[in-house]
Amino acid sequence: MLISYSHKFIFFHVAKVAGLSIRDVLKSYAQEPERFKIRRPAKMLNGKPNPFYDVWDAFLTHVKAKEAKKELSEDIYNNFYKFAFVRNPWDWQVSMYHFILKETTHIKYELVKSMSGFEEYLEWVVETDKPYAKGATKFQKDTITDNDGKIIVDFVGRYENLTQDFQQVCKTLNIEATLPIINKTSHRDYRSYYNTKTQKIVAEHFKADIELFGYTFD
Repeated sequence: MLISYSHKFIFFHVAKVAGLSIRDVLKSYAQEPERFKIRRPAKMLNGKPNPFYDVWDAFLTHVKAKEAKKELSEDIYNNFYKFAFVRNPWDWQVSMYHFILKETTHIKYELVKSMSGFEEYLEWVVETDKPYAKGATKFQKDTITDNDGKIIVDFVGRYENLTQDFQQVCKTLNIEATLPIINKTSHRDYRSYYNTKTQKIVAEHFKADIELFGYTFD
């Protein structure tokens, strides 16, 4: 999450939806909201990644809209331009899978690496409550909806239209910016990873996201 008092916006970061690139572009206009600040732990501890740093980073990065609405003043939350980006759930899971395999310090790296492939990974996803480390939520909608499932941000961009939708955000905020590519996970077209069974797994497990954002497999 980023908040800007100069340009009056709040960005909510959905995991693996270009959030780091967006944060990099907008960070000069924004700051960590005081109410969500906690002491920053060391990134490394005794020569090894400090797991408490990841917890801190996840907490600050993946603040949910309903949490921000509760903590910020009504005037700020209602009048600031609030936005986020979402991604096709079938593509999202392929990206998440490769992200974990790329990050050797990821808390689930060894587990996912030991799996036979993407199908076993998906089966594991649906069997666990929160398989993604670093604060990611089970559904994308969790970041931007209230307890009744209603979207409580002003604009929901799509990863599939990232450049155009981000430019719409910039126009609204009167900011000139171009997105860099940060933390991009390279892999084949997401559709090539699926068979009939795995398509159905995502369709059933991520039904809430699929229906709310109007996604289809293709």
